[in-house]
Amino acid sequence: MQPKIGFIGFGEAAFNIAKGLAGEGLAGIYAYDKFWNISPQSELVHKRAAEAKVTLAPSLKDLIESVEIIICSVSANLVVPLAKESLSWLKPGQIYVDLNSAGPDTKVEANDIISAKIPFVDVAVMGTVPGNGHKVPMLACGAGAKAFVEAMNPYGMNLTLLEGPAGKASASKMFRSIFMKGFVTLMLEAVIAGHKYGIEDDVLKSIEETLTAGDFKEIVNGMLTRGVIHSERREHEMDEVIATLKSLKIDSIMSEATKTKLKWVTDQKFKEYFKGVPPKDFHDIFAAMK
Repeated sequence: MQPKIGFIGFGEAAFNIAKGLAGEGLAGIYAYDKFWNISPQSELVHKRAAEAKVTLAPSLKDLIESVEIIICSVSANLVVPLAKESLSWLKPGQIYVDLNSAGPDTKVEANDIISAKIPFVDVAVMGTVPGNGHKVPMLACGAGAKAFVEAMNPYGMNLTLLEGPAGKASASKMFRSIFMKGFVTLMLEAVIAGHKYGIEDDVLKSIEETLTAGDFKEIVNGMLTRGVIHSERREHEMDEVIATLKSLKIDSIMSEATKTKLKWVTDQKFKEYFKGVPPKDFHDIFAAMK
C-alpha cells in the first residue's frame, strides 16, 4: 500500500521532491503552504501543485489529518514553532520528518516535542534539490528513520539510514558545510587575487592538480597530518599572503581566518606531541588535542 505523504511548506525543495515522487507513481501527495490563498504567492503554489500532482490542504490541521508521513520543509527558524503547532493533531501510525537545514540542537528540540506522540526523523539534504529532485542524497536518523527509509526508497529516494538519535544527520550536514561554504569563499579570494595578475586560471589549475593527484582520502589524510606539524611555518607564510592582498586592496578575511586557525593548531603543540613526525592517520590528531 502506498504511503500518503504531506509537505508542510511547498517551496522549491518540496515541489521538486514531490514532482519526482509523482513521476515514480506515488499518488497520495499533499501539501500545505501558508501562502496557498494569499496573492501573489498563491499563483506559484497552485502552479507547482498542479505540475507535481499534489493536493493542496487548506490548513496545517487538514494536512496532518490526511497523511501518514509528514515532511516539514520550510526554514530553520520555523522548525520548532511548527513542531509545537503540529503536535496536537498528530496520531499513532504517523511519522514526522524534518528536512530543514537546521543545526543538530534545533532538530533535537523538535524531536523532544514530536516524540511525545509519534516518531521523529531528522533528515539532512546532502546536495542540491533542483536538478536532483527526490533522488538528491539524504541522511536520515532518529526513531522513525528506518520506517521512513523503507517507505520512501522504493519510490526512488536516495535515503541513507544513519544509526543514532535525531541531530546526527543535521550535524553531518552542518560540518560538511564548514568545508563546502568555506571552500567556495577561499576559492573566491584566491581567484580575485589571481585576477590582479591575470593568473586566476593558473591558480585553479594548480589547486586541481593537488586535489586530484590520487585517492581523495589519502590526499586529505596527508594534508591534515602534515598540516598539524608545519602549522607555525605556514602561519608566518600567511602573513606574506595577507600583506600581498592588502597591497592589492583585496579583502583578506579568509586568509586572516586561515592564519588564526593555524595559530590555534600551533598552540595545540601537535608538533611536540608527534615529535615532529606527521602521524600516519589523521584520527590520531584527536587524541593529541588539548
